[in-house]
Amino acid sequence: MKFIIGLLATSIFTTAFAQQAPNLIGTWNGETNDATIGEGRIYPGGSPGQIRFLKEKISYKVDKQEGRTFSGAATIKGSSITFVGSLSGDLSSGAIATKQGTTSFKIVDPNKIALCFTTTTIDPANKNAGPVADCHDVVRK
Repeated sequence: MKFIIGLLATSIFTTAFAQQAPNLIGTWNGETNDATIGEGRIYPGGSPGQIRFLKEKISYKVDKQEGRTFSGAATIKGSSITFVGSLSGDLSSGAIATKQGTTSFKIVDPNKIALCFTTTTIDPANKNAGPVADCHDVVRK
């Protein structure tokens, strides 16, 4: 009997403190801090091998979320890029994937996310398209 009561108490305690994934639905805005080599679809105009440091307005619209998974579209320089994402078990960090590359992120507070995007090339069909590294913050208003 003590075992059953202990098991029930543990179950209730665990359930009471189970965390839920944060709500990411909404529009998140920021500015990139890109380091890029060459050119690409988003950053045309670079010469082969040219290192450039660029800043662009970016917006992420998360329109679907189920638990720890979510999806939406990022908009940069008039281009819309569909993404999917997943929160890690700590519910404060995770990853986003697009056809262009991957982004890791950390939720700073309920309305601020820090992201880092990397790719080896933004356009495999373009020999002048090089890698991109970018870390930036976005805020939800």
